Amino acid sequence: MIIGELSAKSGVSPRSLRHYETLGLITSTRGSNGYRHYDEDAVVKARTIRSIFDLGFSSDTARVVLPCATGSHEGVDRAAVTAHVAQLRDDLGVRIKELEETQQALSAFLDEA
Repeated sequence: MIIGELSAKSGVSPRSLRHYETLGLITSTRGSNGYRHYDEDAVVKARTIRSIFDLGFSSDTARVVLPCATGSHEGVDRAAVTAHVAQLRDDLGVRIKELEETQQALSAFLDEA
């Protein structure tokens, strides 16, 4: 599929897809017309990468977690990935707690208004 189709299927902008490719997180082949062509698995990868970035994590985190999230575990150092995913989970727990505290503060303000 070409970049416009991938964008439509994944909900990720073409600009972001090109950026993900520059970072080496997704790959494409070039057709004779110069267009990028992506495999079907790029849809799941693109959505997963966007989610990781939306959560505020780095491209390094995306690179480590992506094989787990997409089911492609071959050649993966499972111990390193497990440690990284555990840290990611813990970081999310901290962020969730911070968001809950912010939500409570906003609710308290609204209750007083």
